[in-house]
Amino acid sequence: MRVSDDLFQLIKSMSKSEKGYFKKFASKHTIGEKNIYVKLFDAIEKMEAYDESVIKKKFSGEKFAEKLYSTKNYLFNLILKALSSYHAEKFVVSRLNMMMIELNVLFEKGLYKQFKTLLNKAISIASENEKPFYLALLYNKALTSVATDYYTDYDEFDYDKLKREALGNLDKLSINEQYHILYNDMFMFTKETGNVRNESDLEKLNSIFSNPLLQDESLAVTFDAKFKLYTVLGHYYRIVDDKINWLKYRKRLVGLMESEKKYIRENPRSYILALNNYLHACVYTGMNEEFEENLKKLKVFAKQFENKKEYIDIQSRIFMLTSDLELNFSIKSLNFENLRSIIDNIESGFKKFGAMISENRKISLYNRLAYACFLIREYGNSLLYLNRILNATNSKIEPEQHIFARIRSLIVHFEAGNYDLLEYSVRTTRRFLERSNRIFKFEKLILKFITLAVNYSDDEQRLALYGRLKEDISRLQDDKFEKNILEQFDFVSWIDSKIMNTAMLNVLKKKAV
Repeated sequence: MRVSDDLFQLIKSMSKSEKGYFKKFASKHTIGEKNIYVKLFDAIEKMEAYDESVIKKKFSGEKFAEKLYSTKNYLFNLILKALSSYHAEKFVVSRLNMMMIELNVLFEKGLYKQFKTLLNKAISIASENEKPFYLALLYNKALTSVATDYYTDYDEFDYDKLKREALGNLDKLSINEQYHILYNDMFMFTKETGNVRNESDLEKLNSIFSNPLLQDESLAVTFDAKFKLYTVLGHYYRIVDDKINWLKYRKRLVGLMESEKKYIRENPRSYILALNNYLHACVYTGMNEEFEENLKKLKVFAKQFENKKEYIDIQSRIFMLTSDLELNFSIKSLNFENLRSIIDNIESGFKKFGAMISENRKISLYNRLAYACFLIREYGNSLLYLNRILNATNSKIEPEQHIFARIRSLIVHFEAGNYDLLEYSVRTTRRFLERSNRIFKFEKLILKFITLAVNYSDDEQRLALYGRLKEDISRLQDDKFEKNILEQFDFVSWIDSKIMNTAMLNVLKKKAV
């Protein structure tokens, strides 16, 4: 049975002040047992990597070591309670949750005057911060109090006003939830389907986009509704390759967040992701100056999290996103001289952050790294990154990432001259694509080309084969179901490099002139 290191990761994520607060908290909440939990906390905090055998040996003979699993579980929950208390005033939602508890206490004790004062304060906070869910709960408390005659000074005018506000808030809450469902629908589509490759995919996508809430932007009144609207439309226009609107809605989302500084303070991860998506749109639309300006903004924003253990997750996320952005920008802007140094920096980051980076976060970067290595003719390294994708065990990996890695792997093996491996690789790739119901025109062309090319030894035959492949691929660039996959790898330029017997980099540079 695998030993969980959840407690170790939680302790290692804590700042110095959080650790100090926990020890004070533990002394107040574990009377008679405080030393047990603080001792275990200190022992785990000193470890570089979690090793349960070391813990058992250190505390051999102590009663709690005999039931270490339950002791660790209690300590984990105790730390969470301490951190919740420590950060209670930092987040609006935390404050409102605490006020809800306080309102229940005042109401149960019959302190109705104090209850009303706190209720009005809570409603004001929830209203100012656009929290319709909490407003619904608070209005419910207010209406309950009116109905049971606990507000002796609540006249008819006040009741009518309260009723209007409560009903109006329910409308906002309903619309917010509908936008949230659309947001999740789009998220599931991108995770399960990826690019639109056939009519069935397009039908699914259009069933989301045709929703009236996405057609009439004036319906998005609250911050949360606008957030979901801009996010969904950004994803939609990226998938259908409408670059102008893709950039437009990615930029709008960043602008929306920057208009609410409090939101950014409470949700830095969300802001970082929005900037990342906007920057990728800048890359693909050729907005180079805009890209460089906003990448600098992202890096400046990131500085506040540097060298702080409690923000290790944010640090690893920023590392992954900025690495991917810089690699993508260098490839798209033909700045190939920087590729090797960027790759080296990324590998250093992998070592630094290690297990903090989830497999899913690494996958898209592996594909980009594989392409970068291919461009600078490091075919062995390119295959190394592709194999990391193909050997990944996480079933939640986006299907398009896995499929594209398989196709690209065939190209790299062909370029590297590994013809003895290709017959088997083509066969297994075809089986995988057919099982996944994701074998389309592009995939069929590549599989057919590789099958024929490895059996041609005559240069003229191969040249003719390259020519036919180029014509076929060029036609796909106008196919609405196929053109998106060609964005990730310039197959036409690769074919031209084979026809002209030169490096692909030279072809790309020549085309850019």
